[in-house]
Amino acid sequence: MAKAELEPPFNSVSGKLSKDSEMYFTQRFGATVVSNYPKHKDPAKITDRQKARYVVFQQAVAEADIELTNPQRRAYWQEQFNAQKEPRKYKTFRGYVIAQLTNQISNENKEN
Repeated sequence: MAKAELEPPFNSVSGKLSKDSEMYFTQRFGATVVSNYPKHKDPAKITDRQKARYVVFQQAVAEADIELTNPQRRAYWQEQFNAQKEPRKYKTFRGYVIAQLTNQISNENKEN
């Protein structure tokens, strides 16, 4: 990615300039950044294992949202999060909870 200083009216450009353009403009922290257009995976090339992992992650995110609304469960997870050794593997509380729930769901699926 490269920062670009553009003159008006292009200073607030976002996205591609044309259908065939390889360059992609976006705003990051108040600056215009130019990069290659992101290439998305072809859905036909996604493996069954990747699809299964995606479903597990979706379940973990939904379960984390429920867990974090319950004050007792939130306190439990906060205690677990704070008990991490330095340097912490997980930087955000929600990310820690999602990762732990993903592991739990994966282990439950392996046992079944």
